[in-house]
Amino acid sequence: MEDALNKSEFNKLHFKHNKLNHSYNELQTEHQETKRLNSQLQEEVKKLKEKIEEKCPEGWMRFGSKFYFKSTEKKTWSESRRACQDKGADLVMINSKEEQEFVSKFGGHSWIGLEAKQTSGGYEWEWVDGSALTETFWAEGWSDPYSGYRGVCCDRDGKWIYSSYSHSTTFICEK
Repeated sequence: MEDALNKSEFNKLHFKHNKLNHSYNELQTEHQETKRLNSQLQEEVKKLKEKIEEKCPEGWMRFGSKFYFKSTEKKTWSESRRACQDKGADLVMINSKEEQEFVSKFGGHSWIGLEAKQTSGGYEWEWVDGSALTETFWAEGWSDPYSGYRGVCCDRDGKWIYSSYSHSTTFICEK
């Protein structure tokens, strides 16, 4: 009877040992995955720090993690966009009230990255990257898109207006 009791205790202990061993192996796997994710996050943090600490190019101004350039020369909308692209940027796309307030401080009329695009239902405003217009800062009576028109910032109240794409004015680049 003592042998049967010892064998039963042994089996119970053996079962617990196997269960603990299985749990240990699962924890080891989770630990390895956590280490991998931590390493990945550390790399992302490093890249973000580099971006934040990136030196502002001469003639540009920083706002948040982006840089802005306000031209002094006047060009058509297409020429302005090309000039921005030559600088590794594009015409500014304004996506928040804070960014609008920052950009409006440049003063005067300047091209922004907004254009009237033809759709099946007429024309709609669209940013240069193809994204839809979500936040708007139009001056009263200026929001209707028409063929050949592009966005301009800003009127004397810091609001958007538009102009014919062939008109020449200054422009604002963003990168």
